[in-house]
Amino acid sequence: MYSTRRLLKVGTCGFIFAALIGCAGSQPNPGPITQEILRPGYEVVYYPEIRTGANFDSAKKDLEDTTRYLHLYPNTCPPSALIVDKTTVYTDRLEMEWTNNCDGGTGVFILPNYRILNPKIVVEYRKILGGNIRHEINFPELVCLEFKTLASARLAADALLYLQHQERKAEAERENRLAVFESTAAQYRALAVKPAVSEEQRRFIVQANALAEQKNYGKAIEHYLKAIALDSTSYPAAYFNLALLSAQENKPLEAVFFMKQYLLLEPEAKDARGAQDKIYEWELMLK
Repeated sequence: MYSTRRLLKVGTCGFIFAALIGCAGSQPNPGPITQEILRPGYEVVYYPEIRTGANFDSAKKDLEDTTRYLHLYPNTCPPSALIVDKTTVYTDRLEMEWTNNCDGGTGVFILPNYRILNPKIVVEYRKILGGNIRHEINFPELVCLEFKTLASARLAADALLYLQHQERKAEAERENRLAVFESTAAQYRALAVKPAVSEEQRRFIVQANALAEQKNYGKAIEHYLKAIALDSTSYPAAYFNLALLSAQENKPLEAVFFMKQYLLLEPEAKDARGAQDKIYEWELMLK
């Protein structure tokens, strides 16, 4: 077995950002309709819903049309909000280009989907401080999105809830696949003679290695997936490398998933301790 496990450094990957579950029908978040207080000086005024017919395109449009102001943590320009010049929604993240009224500086805030996997999404009305930007969607210690009207805040909250549910659905699917993979891995570990890597698999693996060296991580992931689709156990190192590549792509949920598959196949590997430690690091990012 030709090892490519050291192809990528197993260093701590810095995640700039952060995720989502399809839900049929229209289901509001649990809780009272009004008067809940999550932050002193703020009152919850809207619990989002998964609207009938909602899809990625509708969520993308609503977020790109409504997101106009934000505060970052720590606050970069108190008490003024940053002006969002442009919002772009991708399948795995939101990118918001902003201008700072305090000094004219500019920047891009990236909110990956995995960072909204767990927070409670609500619209709050700010009763404290001045200004006319009063409706907010807050992600503690990350970002606070601000809106001039309740109507625009509601559209954004519904869109964010849809994305959150899709991310949760994807995570549930990964957990189910991992449970199924446990029996496959047990059969592999019991084999006295392990399956050999086919020539077709070798081609995909060599190409994946070359793409990773070129830092084309997305394409490298595609080629490793093609290799394991041919035989899911003949090259366990593919899962190790898929985990590291996913981390490079700022996808810690996928990174954890692939590394757990690797450890199911090779629990006694020399690098098993390091592999488990990487899982701990990525799980911290998710919190």
